[in-house]
Amino acid sequence: MIKTKLNEFEADWAAMPQLEKEKLARLKHKTILVSGHSLARCLCYALVYQSEQRGLDCRVIFAGDCGGFYAECRESEFFTSVNFDSLEEINEVDMMIHTGFCCEKSESFSAAFQEEIRRVQALAALAGRTKAKVVLLSDSRVYGNGKRSRVYAENEYAPLVNTDAAFFDNQLLRTIESLWHCEQKARSFSLTVLRTGIVLGAYCGLKTFLDDALKAVAQGKPCTLTNGKKYSFVYITDVFRAIVYALFELPVNTTYNITGLNGTASAGTIAAILHDVYHEKAQIALVDGDDENACAISGGKAEAHGFTPAIKLETALELCVMSYMDDTTDMQLPNTHDGRLDAIQKMQLAYLLEVDRICRKHNIKYFLGGGTLLGAIRHGGFIPWDDDSDIMMLREDYDKFAEIAQSELPAGVTFQSGKTDKNCFYEFNKLRVENTVFATELARNHKDINIGIAFDIFCHDKTANSALGRKIHLAMTLFTRALVLNKWNHRKVDNGSRLQSAVTNVCVKIFPLRFSYFLMNHTISFFKRKKNAKYLYDGMGRNVYNGCFDAAILDEVVYRDFEGYPLPVPKRYDEYLTFLYGDYMELAPLSTRLGCHEILQCDIGKFDSIN
Repeated sequence: MIKTKLNEFEADWAAMPQLEKEKLARLKHKTILVSGHSLARCLCYALVYQSEQRGLDCRVIFAGDCGGFYAECRESEFFTSVNFDSLEEINEVDMMIHTGFCCEKSESFSAAFQEEIRRVQALAALAGRTKAKVVLLSDSRVYGNGKRSRVYAENEYAPLVNTDAAFFDNQLLRTIESLWHCEQKARSFSLTVLRTGIVLGAYCGLKTFLDDALKAVAQGKPCTLTNGKKYSFVYITDVFRAIVYALFELPVNTTYNITGLNGTASAGTIAAILHDVYHEKAQIALVDGDDENACAISGGKAEAHGFTPAIKLETALELCVMSYMDDTTDMQLPNTHDGRLDAIQKMQLAYLLEVDRICRKHNIKYFLGGGTLLGAIRHGGFIPWDDDSDIMMLREDYDKFAEIAQSELPAGVTFQSGKTDKNCFYEFNKLRVENTVFATELARNHKDINIGIAFDIFCHDKTANSALGRKIHLAMTLFTRALVLNKWNHRKVDNGSRLQSAVTNVCVKIFPLRFSYFLMNHTISFFKRKKNAKYLYDGMGRNVYNGCFDAAILDEVVYRDFEGYPLPVPKRYDEYLTFLYGDYMELAPLSTRLGCHEILQCDIGKFDSIN
């Protein structure tokens, strides 16, 4: 499997962890032809990875000289390669992705020009014959050597007045785009052009003017950067996400700029970011000038059509610096909590111990759940980048805890449910710490509920014993949850099925929110009085998509160390965690170790002094 052949950084971008599962699922059973250079190689790795790990069963064809670069892919049943002379033998392709000369540099303009033109003509002939969707990647050099103060939109260009070899790449990129547009009109296939900023990526094979500086920072050595105009950067993961959006979401036959999150910056800003993260190791001297044939670009058009980047520039730089470190134990993981994570985890632990005290007092059985359970087993405490706590109960204990929680909780902590907070429509209960704020994008939009530091309480409910009954129960759970969450958050349902989405959206408009909330809770707990139930499911959490599991898994409790305290976990935790995560001892993709929430507003008040 290709996963075993990639290092931690390659596996991170190959996993495309920031791309929604329903978007990736649309690649299932597709035949995808990829051509280009280093970026194409990485894309092949990612697509093969998705086929193997997510069961997409998509066929990846690389057009060109496969060579040693693609040795890892060659062993996969989902990967084949062909040369350009053999493209005429292919009769069926669903989509084509040509990374072309994107972020590549030419040593010989004449040779590169002839080769790229030959490739475009061969690929366009195949697209015309198969009517495949085509995505072409270009980059910000196509705009010319932009002015220092300018940020360029898709129809704005700097003049190409310099004929030095250093500026031939501009002309080559423009020529490739123009030829593709001519071929598209002549052969009637759909074409979407993505112009990227400077692509950053650990172990991706692409070279940038930042490489020497990033390596020097990793080693704590002095270096220089030329500081003149601004540039736009994008991490390779967001490039892959943009490609999938271009295939299924973005209007075709148009051009989009693709940048990273807060990805436009000068070299001086880059130096400041690195110094903030690595302090004295970032010994960067700035000299004035413009030594890079690129410019800053605006990604607003793609964002207006639904694509928003996920990787911040700071995170992209950190991942690249980490890839140059000799001692990986010295890796500093990205942190979105502005230095608060230790205090947040200590708060979470304190209230976890309070819940444990209450449950012991009232003989309520509970288990550590989700990432908290995973942390107990894998780390002996919190997952180092986690920012919340989860526990799980069976229905009888869940309802009992809801009845007595508020009277037992210490001052300053509120039990939040649909009954205690009439404006709250979460499908599970929470504890909230008063006079704090911990808001995701979803929570911040609900200013009429308590959005303090949260502690999540989930119920694992009984479901039907028959396979058909479980399938119906799960479908009804997903339907009623969609009614509530989409109406509450003012968004449309889009689950990949046009018919299901349309029906659900009609119901969202018709049903009052309070009625839908009642219907959801009744559906989740529908089998609560069922005797001898053989299966349970997580109707309240994200693990609902995993289906059901053997009810006996949550029969017995054992205790495991969690931050120095013995806390309850299922005796059969190995089966449960395998059900949830598969190989749960494997760490999450590197770029996702940011906490499980994207925190937009955080204020921990009096707890700020916790060390």
